[in-house]
Amino acid sequence: MHREVGGKRHHKDLQVCRQVFDALSYALAELADPLIGELVLAEVTPAPDAARVQVTLLCPPELDRDLAAERLQGVARELRGEVAAELCRRRVPELVFRIDASAPTLEE
Repeated sequence: MHREVGGKRHHKDLQVCRQVFDALSYALAELADPLIGELVLAEVTPAPDAARVQVTLLCPPELDRDLAAERLQGVARELRGEVAAELCRRRVPELVFRIDASAPTLEE
């Protein structure tokens, strides 16, 4: 059984997260849903490793986060398919979405 050292494994997990981030950047931009289009892809992190990744998106304060999460779940399978098309891996990571409120902008 092949076992990698923790540092190398961590490096590979982060590399996969970066690839997922890049793939989702394009996939989210291609969606025809204006509500999802308002979300900002913030980060992709191992959860707890690259077999499952947490995708964090920021939601502007004026948008309904619950509705955004519902719409995102509706296209989750499509997004995972887009990630699969971009990654050269036997197994595509499971995507777990988290929507955070973005910091309010200061208007003068």
